[in-house]
Amino acid sequence: MEKNYTINEVAVMTGLSTRTIRNYLKSGFVNGEKINGIWTVSANDFCDMLGNPAIKPSIKAKHNSVVYDFLADERKKTNKICAVIDLYADDAEAEEISGFFCSAVNNEVINDIIFKFEKNGRYVRVILSGSEENVIELLNRYYNE
Repeated sequence: MEKNYTINEVAVMTGLSTRTIRNYLKSGFVNGEKINGIWTVSANDFCDMLGNPAIKPSIKAKHNSVVYDFLADERKKTNKICAVIDLYADDAEAEEISGFFCSAVNNEVINDIIFKFEKNGRYVRVILSGSEENVIELLNRYYNE
């Protein structure tokens, strides 16, 4: 069964606000459906959103800002990591990757991680930024599952 993402999950992965995503849904830039009063976006529609030429520059800017903000912060008070992972994946693998990280960041105790997801053809980019301990734990779980 194809994964469906909530607006909050799409916001976490793209860096766009939930209001912006709702506006994209209303204007037809993004396809989605309301299930039990909650907007959802299918994995295929999410991939289409990532490749939409009207939306892609905004997402790219949000993702780049995560890395830039990490590099620009010269007064970190704790150990931090910013990891950029580029993977070669088909659509099913990309769905599994986004689902794993989205679930971990949204539904678990790991609360200080910034997660961004990008798909361009068969290439997937995952950006994680946060405390050293939590980013390493999440990466270990991903690579060991």
